[in-house]
Amino acid sequence: MSTTHLLARAIIRDAGHILLVRAQGQPHVFLPGGHVEEGEGLAGCLRRELQEELGVTAHVSHYRGTVEHRWWRDGNCQYELNHCFAVDVPTLSADVAPTAREGYLTFGWVPAEQAALADVDLQPAPLRHLLPSDDAAAPWWESTLDEAASPEKD
Repeated sequence: MSTTHLLARAIIRDAGHILLVRAQGQPHVFLPGGHVEEGEGLAGCLRRELQEELGVTAHVSHYRGTVEHRWWRDGNCQYELNHCFAVDVPTLSADVAPTAREGYLTFGWVPAEQAALADVDLQPAPLRHLLPSDDAAAPWWESTLDEAASPEKD
């Protein structure tokens, strides 16, 4: 049985770096944000998630695009839509790693370069080539569905 996840993700930039997060025990990193709750909009979700995870006030700027992603967990298909937004958080600086308010999360800044994003195993993978550019001319759409046609190891 497949599980569907609707997510809002924050692209927070400072001094040529992007803020990423790792959940305890996971080999990959991802953009801050999380699951949209019932009755909640995408921008509201981002503001809530960043307040819960980092204790910061976030200003959602503009929509950047969506990455559709599928993976397998314990033999079950997981499907997610990651809606990504440029987000300003004036209290965060690439000079200091933010302290997470949730003990299972670790935040860190990574250079906004394709090689650096690949080195830290940013997921979903299409973000590795989308994030280095800060050009907001048109929203983007990417998908990993062709890569996840059959179950893989977790």
